[in-house]
Amino acid sequence: MPVRLKTADVLKGGLILGIVFVHMFMLNKVDDTGRAVSPILQPVYMGLISFFIISGYFIPSGDYIQRIKKRSKLLIVLVVCSIILPVALYLWLWLLGQPSTLDDLWLSIVASFGNQNVFEPLGTPDSIKVCYSAYAQYFLWVMFWSFLIFYAIADRVLADRRLFIVTTLLLLAAEAVLVYIGVKLPFYFTLVPISIAFMLAGAFLSKRCFLEKMETAELGCPRTWVPLIISLLALAVLVFLFPPGVKFNFSYFGEYGGMSAFPFFVEGLLVFVIFSYVSVILGRIPLVSGILTVCGKYCLEIAVIHIFVVRVILALFYTLPTDTVFPPLSTVQILILGVFDVAFIVTICMLGDKIKERRVSAA
Repeated sequence: MPVRLKTADVLKGGLILGIVFVHMFMLNKVDDTGRAVSPILQPVYMGLISFFIISGYFIPSGDYIQRIKKRSKLLIVLVVCSIILPVALYLWLWLLGQPSTLDDLWLSIVASFGNQNVFEPLGTPDSIKVCYSAYAQYFLWVMFWSFLIFYAIADRVLADRRLFIVTTLLLLAAEAVLVYIGVKLPFYFTLVPISIAFMLAGAFLSKRCFLEKMETAELGCPRTWVPLIISLLALAVLVFLFPPGVKFNFSYFGEYGGMSAFPFFVEGLLVFVIFSYVSVILGRIPLVSGILTVCGKYCLEIAVIHIFVVRVILALFYTLPTDTVFPPLSTVQILILGVFDVAFIVTICMLGDKIKERRVSAA
């Protein structure tokens, strides 16, 4: 298992901040084709995929059972938050006198577990529920189920480069078939094949110490920038020919149905390379590096509750709408709310860690 890398921490911090602000800006701003209204949000959204690659890059030590046990925290967090967060939001809205019902609460819990519109056609619009705030949890459900399969096959697949290529192609083909069938499976299992493919790609890069080499690279050497230039040019061509979708939760990868999974996979890898370069640069700026590292440390907590915190705050000033995720907000309001949201979650997490440390010291 690779040692902890500063570049990876900075990358995770930057990615989770990107997810927060993409959600803040984009949840109400995606057109009917599944593309972001703002072209700036398109590549940022693609950075979401890098979490799968990073998860594959850092494979826990031990056998299969030991690896799964180390990921059990993710399942516990998902199950607990899928129940507690909708209930907490329901009670908060009740205290504020805002309209909410037990039916809405139940549907919010079902949706938090990733089981809204199960066995319905892919792309069936999700109804907006007042008590629902788990807009990133679908991604974490996919990640957990992907771990169960990825850890079972990773060692064998990575031992043979040809087997790695064949397995990746088969996974992408399986994803294409699932999209062609066009039925949403429970817990977003429809997205598991392509997610495992990204994890395998991350593990492949780990065997070649990609991030380690990036972290020690000489930025003043022209050769250092060659992969970045190639990645930028290749990504520009691919995005022009095969525009990626920004409805990953609907298994929408682009305009060519299931076959879009193949260019989407390559685009996701190229974005990871580009963002890795950005992380190396930001990691050498002390203040920025510190902020991103802290955010990266608590990226799971931020991912799970950032929309919940925002909706709790907005409920103080607005009646939460049932036709959009957020009430109309200006760009300045979104930026202020997003910064406060992340700062609040990080502060609570740091306080929690200090309490744990004191208890351990006292024991």
